[in-house]
Amino acid sequence: MHQSLSLSFRSAIVLLMLVLGILVELYLPWYVMGISFAILTYLLSVNPPQSFKLGFIAGFLIWALAGFWMNYQHPSGLPVRMAHVFPLGGNVFGLYVVTGLLGGLTGGFWAWAGSKLRQK
Repeated sequence: MHQSLSLSFRSAIVLLMLVLGILVELYLPWYVMGISFAILTYLLSVNPPQSFKLGFIAGFLIWALAGFWMNYQHPSGLPVRMAHVFPLGGNVFGLYVVTGLLGGLTGGFWAWAGSKLRQK
């Protein structure tokens, strides 16, 4: 059975995932963030349930903050229109949350997959 990771080690992993995810998202396609999470959890041999949580947190933060930052840097009406497409009632903050959830699921499942490879 795997033992639980300390809070400082989990925080360091999330911080490392954030830095790595942001760097690869700048130059490579969106899915490479997940692949980098899988490689990281494989190399650090994080247990699967914790790897999903850590990958979800990092992916959520990267994608939600990226959506906010892009709209902040270059304001447009597109986020409001997209918030109307989804049942969000034009709430742009809700759109950032939905975007973060998609990024969190991507990061979480890839991190989980990397840690499951270590178990085989």
